Amino acid sequence: MARDLETLSLMRIFVDESDRRDGKPLYMSLVDELQKLGCAGATVFKGIEGFGSHRELHAARAFDFSNNMPVLIEVIDTAGKIDDTASHLRETIGEGLITIERVQTSPVEIEHE
Repeated sequence: MARDLETLSLMRIFVDESDRRDGKPLYMSLVDELQKLGCAGATVFKGIEGFGSHRELHAARAFDFSNNMPVLIEVIDTAGKIDDTASHLRETIGEGLITIERVQTSPVEIEHE
């Protein structure tokens, strides 16, 4: 059954794998915080290569055991929830990047037998 598209907001949070908060990886802390703030959900992706404002290349290559890869956290929720959450996170993330864009979503329901 087809559903109408819904306009929501997508927030992307870019940090480094080696970033820490209270001895814990920052991305884990952020996911815990997003859950406590009542966000609809969050997904963490580990990058295989990238660079940021410091222009330092982080890459996963053969014989490179770097543990400072780019990490991306994505959150989709209502515009109001994302805007409020982003404002809160800007005050708590020491370094990183937050982007927000509007997205069209179409939930898919899978029928289980």
